[in-house]
Amino acid sequence: MRKLFFIAVALFLTTGCATQGINRFNYTDNAPMQVSNEKGVPLPASQVWDILVKELSKSFYIINNIDKESRIINVSFSSTSPAEYIDCGKTHRTYIQGDKIEVYDYDVAGPSEFKIATAQQEHPSFSNYIIVRREPILEGRSNIYIAPDEKDNANTIVSVNIRYIWTVKLKGEAFAQHVRGNVFSRGRLPEENVTITFNTNKHGQYTASNGEKITCFSKGTLEREILEMAKGKQKTIKEFNK
Repeated sequence: MRKLFFIAVALFLTTGCATQGINRFNYTDNAPMQVSNEKGVPLPASQVWDILVKELSKSFYIINNIDKESRIINVSFSSTSPAEYIDCGKTHRTYIQGDKIEVYDYDVAGPSEFKIATAQQEHPSFSNYIIVRREPILEGRSNIYIAPDEKDNANTIVSVNIRYIWTVKLKGEAFAQHVRGNVFSRGRLPEENVTITFNTNKHGQYTASNGEKITCFSKGTLEREILEMAKGKQKTIKEFNK
């Protein structure tokens, strides 16, 4: 009996109980901003048209369609750095496991990686958690309308309306950490995609897995850059896919 007692004590000390983590989450949205997407250019419409076609052909935009009779140029774009161009608020996450605290702050529009505790603990000797990776991409199309100013034919009105398509690929891998510190992979989780669409001066919204409503809108960066092109003074534009 005494031998069995010491074996039991040894097993207890070897196994022990692991502390399961706790998640805390806080999302902060920003009020959608009003984007100026129309500008008057003190040049004839035909000249502004030629300038825009020239500048767009040198930029990262892909020209899909040019219809001078309809006064519309349609372009498309894509970026792996969405936070440069849209605002989806900010997230503050905290993973707490005993006296260990891990903090994750990130722009929701951009990429991020963080740890979350699972809802259930598979065994008292193991703490279970998931490493989540968010990989966003921003795509879109823009209609650029160029027309003579009705009040002054020597002046041209240029308007830009962009359709934003923001998609986030969610990847996750589950882990189990033994009370003694050894970490074991429990496999990759099925990938998920979240997509929202919105236009210039509109906002898009989706509901996260925790019930929080995430709101996205344009920062006006792309609208301003295209309007600057119309003046023949193209600003330095950050490359989309660095």
